[in-house]
Amino acid sequence: MENNKTIEVRLLNSEFEFAQAIRLADQVFRDDEHKSMGKAFPHLFSPELNQSYGVFINNELVSYIGLVPSVIHLESAEILAYSIGAVCTHPDHRKKGFASMLLDWVFTHVQRTDASLLFVSGSLPIYIKAGCSFYGKLNKYEIKKGDLLEKEGCSVRELSPFDWFHLRKLFQSRPVYFEQSIYDFSILNKAAGYASIFKMEHKILVAETEYELRGFVVLGVPNPSSSSGKQPARVIEWGGDPQAIKSILTKSFHIDITSLKCSIPVHEKELNQLLISLEKTVAPYPGTIKITNLDLFLKQVEPFLHGKIELIDLDINRKKLIFNQKSIILDNVSLEKLILQGDPNLDDYLNEIFPIPLPFSEGLNYV
Repeated sequence: MENNKTIEVRLLNSEFEFAQAIRLADQVFRDDEHKSMGKAFPHLFSPELNQSYGVFINNELVSYIGLVPSVIHLESAEILAYSIGAVCTHPDHRKKGFASMLLDWVFTHVQRTDASLLFVSGSLPIYIKAGCSFYGKLNKYEIKKGDLLEKEGCSVRELSPFDWFHLRKLFQSRPVYFEQSIYDFSILNKAAGYASIFKMEHKILVAETEYELRGFVVLGVPNPSSSSGKQPARVIEWGGDPQAIKSILTKSFHIDITSLKCSIPVHEKELNQLLISLEKTVAPYPGTIKITNLDLFLKQVEPFLHGKIELIDLDINRKKLIFNQKSIILDNVSLEKLILQGDPNLDDYLNEIFPIPLPFSEGLNYV
């Protein structure tokens, strides 16, 4: 009770309550030029999934955290994960600890499932204090017309209604990606969640040779009727042959964009090599992440690690890492850091494995 008010923390459980969540998120994150959060992030406000939590005061939603389950494919491994987003509190109810309270409930929820990772779209102190950390490494480029040389071989065009089966083959052939059916891909593409932050829309360009799709790129492009009109376009998602992806990036300027922001994880070595002529900055992935259960994560990622390294439990807090006829002993904290951030001071062999490759977090599955 707070001043005779009943405070309740629980899962949202009706379309009416999710409508309240959308109104609250729109009030906090959107202006008149933005599309509604409910349209941009349908999976974050899903009564069907029934995964998101709220703080209610006398049945009125005053604080919210959206929670979305997903499956990550890493070669033959499947990693079960959650993502949180749209974390917001009504201005009249801030500084009361509601966001921290919701985060605790989310951690409890995740621990009751088989998920081993939690993606967080933010890096505020509340997340760092809760054990989330920066992770991964990517190269950030800004491409202008003429920066990349055009090559003959691939023609580039917009996606047609007849391409979906071919597109599915490309997005499921990536070495690491969020699981997406054709329908999932189409819904998330239309929603344009990450691009909507910048008041942009999506276009899908494909590269083909002899009527066979070789690659695709999902672009966030400025909306001429909004204040986003002069912003650089953004590469949201991509897949296929790296040379075909480069062809799309090179030829994308025919859709009337002035420049193109592009972040490529360092584990995509062939594509980064094709962009080597460009200036770049190196940065961690956006947002933060938490391994919610280390042993469960290692079990799920074992098909990827098999034949590369071996991990042996020494006790509850330490493991021996055996690799390339060598070994090191790591406590759990150091092992988690190695998994998420790598360590350039260790053996070069380990630098080919760590950090564990994870999908780019500002793609179609961004929350």
